[in-house]
Amino acid sequence: MPRSVLVTAVVAALVTAGALGGAVVLRPGAQPNDARPPDGAPTRAVDARCPPESCQVLASTEVAGTVVALLADSDGGSGRVRFGGQARGLVVETMVTTMGARLTGDSLRCAEGARPVCLVRGAVDGGAVGEVLVSAGTGEGTWRAAERLYFSDAGYLSLDDVTGDGVAEVVVVRHDCAPDAAPARCRVAPVVAQVFDLGGTEVGCTRRHTAPSGLRGWPEVEVRRSDLRDCR
Repeated sequence: MPRSVLVTAVVAALVTAGALGGAVVLRPGAQPNDARPPDGAPTRAVDARCPPESCQVLASTEVAGTVVALLADSDGGSGRVRFGGQARGLVVETMVTTMGARLTGDSLRCAEGARPVCLVRGAVDGGAVGEVLVSAGTGEGTWRAAERLYFSDAGYLSLDDVTGDGVAEVVVVRHDCAPDAAPARCRVAPVVAQVFDLGGTEVGCTRRHTAPSGLRGWPEVEVRRSDLRDCR
C-alpha cells in the first residue's frame, strides 16, 4: 500500500465517523447584522450570522447556480463553507482545519458537471489535506460532506473530470515510496498523480515522474484517462 494512502487512512482514523458524516451543518436563524464599521475602519466581507473574527470570506465562486464561499478566522485555523446567501445559506464546518490545515484564498476549488463538487484544501506538516463536498441535487440545501479526507505528501490536491463522464474526480499527487520508507527518503522519491472518484474509490495512477513539475500542466495538473494505469 502506498505511503500516502496509509497516511490518508491515519488522517481519517483521527476523525470520528460521526464528525465526518455530519460535518456539523449550521442553520443559524439570526438576521444579518446591520451594524456599520466605524468611519475609517477597514471593510472586510464577513458572514453576518457568526462572529466576524471566525467568518471572514477567503474565497468565493459560483457553481450550479449557487454561490459558494469559504469562511475562516484571521489566521485560517478554522473554516466553514457557505452555500447560498448570508441570510439563508447552508453553512458546513470543514474538517481539514481539525487536522492542522491552514486555509488561504487558494483553498477552495469547485467544479460544475452532472454532480457539482467542491474541494477544501490546506497545507499541513508534510503535505496537504483536503475534503470534498458534493451536491446531491439543486439548491444550497443539497450539499453534503463526503466521508473521507485526502492527503498529499507532495502538497497537491485538485478536482478534474479525468474520465470524461461529466463528474469531477479528486486528483492527489503523491510520492511513490514504500510504506516503511523514511520521510527524508520519501520526499525525494518519484511522484504519481492518483485519481479517486467522489466515493473515494481509486480510479488509477499516472506513470512515475521524477518531480511534480514533470506532470502535465504543472502547477495545475492535467490528467487524461489515457494516462491512468493500476496503482502499485
